[in-house]
Amino acid sequence: MNTVQTGTTIMGSVSSDPLTTLRSLPPRHFEQFVADVWSECQGWATEVMDAGPDKGLDVIGQPPTGGAKTAVQCKRYAEGNKISSEQIQQYAALRQQWEDVDGVTVVTTSSFTRNALELADRLNVKCIDGDDLVRLVHRYNAGEILDWYGQGKPSDW
Repeated sequence: MNTVQTGTTIMGSVSSDPLTTLRSLPPRHFEQFVADVWSECQGWATEVMDAGPDKGLDVIGQPPTGGAKTAVQCKRYAEGNKISSEQIQQYAALRQQWEDVDGVTVVTTSSFTRNALELADRLNVKCIDGDDLVRLVHRYNAGEILDWYGQGKPSDW
């Protein structure tokens, strides 16, 4: 095991640029990575939804304290491909589409337009951009999880 200067312990190769690694993941692996960070690092109960028509829902999460669930929409986007206010409007509707869902979080490897952030604030949609996600990786020492996905997760899941 190696320890990166940021304090992140990882196995094998070092993710010197976590955001590039995140953007290189297949979309399905990115969704699973987000679910794993929420469950392994924050204690959430998470479920990755089946691929296909998902009404915009990628992950359902519930905090360790129980209570209402959060719908998580994962967007593995290239830099500059920002989440728009129209997308935020669509994702905010997940509360009405899924039973027991009270919160909505949008996670992207890119960023959000200013209008999207303003609308998200009004609609109580939590926004996590690529920089926020990298901070979470460092904060929760999730470099090992990221490297596991970056090296190619086994196909038996």
